[in-house]
Amino acid sequence: MILKNKLTGESLEITYPEFRKKFAKEIRIAFESYRRIQLNKYSYNFKDDNSMEYNFYFQLQWNFNHFGNSNWYIEKM
Repeated sequence: MILKNKLTGESLEITYPEFRKKFAKEIRIAFESYRRIQLNKYSYNFKDDNSMEYNFYFQLQWNFNHFGNSNWYIEKM
């Protein structure tokens, strides 16, 4: 996957496991933001956190880029 820094324009090419390890804090923040918004909209639609987490990772690129609070964004997966 290719990540790009919004401030410096620096690109970083890493594997998915490296991304999960290096950006664990940013992923957690993005997921919590996603979770909060989804519960406000569709709380009846999710039976447990597993289905919500599955939906988050299913569209990881969009969710990380829009719900995360990071200087990095996923340019390509």
